[in-house]
Amino acid sequence: MVGLWLCWGTSFPAMRVMVRTLPSLSASGAAFLAAGLVLLALRPTALRGVNFRQFGTAAAIGVCLLGAQGTVALAERTTFAGTAALVVAALPLWVTMLNAVLGERPARAGILRVLVGFTGVALLTGTQANAWTFVVAAAGFVWAAGTVLTVRTTHLPGPWATTTVQLLSGGTVLLVAGAATGELAELPQPTPVSWLALGYLALVDSLAGFGLYTWLLRTTSAALVSTYAYVVPILACLISVLIMKEPPRPILLAGAVLIVISVATEVSARKPRTHTANTRT
Repeated sequence: MVGLWLCWGTSFPAMRVMVRTLPSLSASGAAFLAAGLVLLALRPTALRGVNFRQFGTAAAIGVCLLGAQGTVALAERTTFAGTAALVVAALPLWVTMLNAVLGERPARAGILRVLVGFTGVALLTGTQANAWTFVVAAAGFVWAAGTVLTVRTTHLPGPWATTTVQLLSGGTVLLVAGAATGELAELPQPTPVSWLALGYLALVDSLAGFGLYTWLLRTTSAALVSTYAYVVPILACLISVLIMKEPPRPILLAGAVLIVISVATEVSARKPRTHTANTRT
């Protein structure tokens, strides 16, 4: 889990840097597609034996997860990285609500942990929501839907094949969306820093982070994996304030304490489970 926290805690500031001079959807799509092609090159036989149903399920999840992340990158053109990370931190609440709709009654202690964490997010936000904040919130809901689908489905190939298909499908859809919205028509002069951020997102966020996320979802509980949403905002905010010089929030400490408490109690309460789905590589 620590590796995932580090990968994605740095991704929000990296997205903010990338979209300064690169088109949001197209650049995100290029990063994901490049990462998927690298995985395919490293293991050319990864998709051998994957049937149409498995491919379609993995592709649909990839579009949910990566489409949501591309949308967050789009919002970060006008939204601080720390703010975007904090809004996305509502993921555990969305996961709990979706599972409840699907018939899984959450324990009272679990609901309390999620609500405490969400209270911390509300304290950290501390400002009136704007249109892009709601866009990020919607992206978080779509990401949660992809998370729940990943855990509940039994129609996925092994982790390597699943990650490859998701990166390729999500990256392709974002590239098409970027072209359809005319992002490439008025392409500014990209700076070297934005190119570095793009490369960082391809290697660390996509290859390392997304691979870890997919593997953890297949080997442990969705509730435990979703606790990354509490830690990632703290890392993103610290980087945003200390390195990127974004305005600090006076209520940061109180919100951070609530989030850390939620993470600690969630991790201690959840035990890794054995996944019964096909986990061949």
